[in-house]
Amino acid sequence: MVDSSDRILADSIHATSVRIQIDADLGQIVMLRAVAETVALVAGFTVDEVADMRVALDEAATCLALGAVPDSQLTCEVIADSFRIRLAVDAVCATSDPLDTAGFGWHVMGSITDHLTADHGSYDREQGGYPVNVTFTQVRRVR
Repeated sequence: MVDSSDRILADSIHATSVRIQIDADLGQIVMLRAVAETVALVAGFTVDEVADMRVALDEAATCLALGAVPDSQLTCEVIADSFRIRLAVDAVCATSDPLDTAGFGWHVMGSITDHLTADHGSYDREQGGYPVNVTFTQVRRVR
């Protein structure tokens, strides 16, 4: 389900959109962070806002990388304009719920983002696991 802020963001003529795919390996998550940070800074987010986004991305990507089926990929899409940034991280995982939504990490993600969802699809025999997605949006604070 796409909420209205995501639809507005996706339709914005001033939005920057980047999609990156990496091996589902903890050592590769730095690439996701670097790309997302760059997009956020170019869009005009503050250093503090970028730090919050980086923490949320680290948590989501780490959980998905740890739960990913062997030799699979993590995909991250970043869409930003001058008002908000949305990150979607996808992986094929061995279980349908690699995220502990009752845990501290999820609580932190919910506290530092404005909209947070996790979803999974049915078991995909071809890929050998469950497609899992974590999406979060952060809105710029008016100062």
